[in-house]
Amino acid sequence: MFQRNEPPPLPKIEDDGYPKFVVFIRTANVYLWYPLSLITGGSTAKIMVAAKDNFLGKYIYKDTIARNLAAVIYRDEKEIQKTAFRQYRFLRSAKEFRYGFKLIENNNIRAATSSSNVVELPKQEELKTVLDKVKDFVGDAASGAKESFGKLTSLGSLANNESESTTELES
Repeated sequence: MFQRNEPPPLPKIEDDGYPKFVVFIRTANVYLWYPLSLITGGSTAKIMVAAKDNFLGKYIYKDTIARNLAAVIYRDEKEIQKTAFRQYRFLRSAKEFRYGFKLIENNNIRAATSSSNVVELPKQEELKTVLDKVKDFVGDAASGAKESFGKLTSLGSLANNESESTTELES
């Protein structure tokens, strides 16, 4: 009766010196992680992974790597979800997802694809900094101002198209 899904085939890992991470997906309400894809980090990730074993580096590593991976995932979230739907058809009915990651250590991809000890990535709204939130607020206020005042015209074009601009303001 119960049919178990086969895990995705494990890719060959080329040891180029850069850290590699397995990205996981789960539904928002079920805490069962599914391995999804592999991401190779760059030189910054390499430095952070090297520092992960000391006291301070452990906290910096986890948060910074998680935020950077989350930004990459949310940028291409629709494509990532399409991949997840192809690999795990039952995810198609889910409305909300969470993402996580694990570092592949010693080229042991089988251990990295196990669903234990997955580090959950922050939600998309948690990635916004205070500056981003201010920009969003100011941007929303500016778009409201544009709608209230009609068409905005640059000063240089007013001198050239004075009669056209006057007509727009009158209507």
